[in-house]
Amino acid sequence: MGLQDVFFTLGLPFDSEEARELSTRISEEIYLSALERSAELAAQSGAHPAYADTRAARGDLQPDLWGVTPTLTDRWDRLREQVAEHGLRNSLLVAIAPTATIASIVGCYECIEPQVSNLFKRETLSGEFLQVNAALVRELRSRGLWTAEVREQVKRQEGSVQGIAAIPEEVRHLFRTAWELPQRALVDMAAARQPYIDQSQSLNLFLQSPTIGKLSSMYLHAWKAGLKTTYYLRSRPATRIQQTTVGSRPSAADPATDGAAVACSLENPETFEFCE
Repeated sequence: MGLQDVFFTLGLPFDSEEARELSTRISEEIYLSALERSAELAAQSGAHPAYADTRAARGDLQPDLWGVTPTLTDRWDRLREQVAEHGLRNSLLVAIAPTATIASIVGCYECIEPQVSNLFKRETLSGEFLQVNAALVRELRSRGLWTAEVREQVKRQEGSVQGIAAIPEEVRHLFRTAWELPQRALVDMAAARQPYIDQSQSLNLFLQSPTIGKLSSMYLHAWKAGLKTTYYLRSRPATRIQQTTVGSRPSAADPATDGAAVACSLENPETFEFCE
């Protein structure tokens, strides 16, 4: 999880070739490390009971089944020697789970997903909290653009920055949401990392207005790309930002006022950047 955080930190648009390559290299490192540990455990405790019937026992590891050439060739060569001698302790090693709850606890973006919005309301047992993309805040602050006017526009556009002329084009391009990214890019990125995932991955896809034509094209492309599965199809945002005017003075009974007070309280300091 946290792939989107990495891209924001490095300034890589989610659908860029550099982002896809980095995602693939991360997946290779994770899978290779898992195989190395499994081979070490096999040397200590023996291979798993069905190992003799697996393709790995015949010398075919996961990347071989996809016809790709890994980048960490020396480590893969050493691993193959270990596997040939000791086998593997585990039949399966890697899957990518949704991680929605634990990502929220840790404070990163979930799973392998792009951000859904630059601004959203999170509902918990403690109340409702307005949260803003900290990476966007840092970027706009560094440019002297994190103004009350920009904050109001982000809120009015329900977390999108695409129509805000005050924000430079390259910044708007970097901070596109899942609804504003080409879904083909999400599928292609998943397909590029699939040779290093021996199970499957939680891949949500996002369409504001699904049609039979769009769905057929999208899922056919995913199938042809070799994906084992996808996950949910998101057809609308999970939350909507209340439309209130910055600087207005609603009555004390106004629920928008109550929500803002909770969001900007000392018990929720991570929202201060938006509430200042």
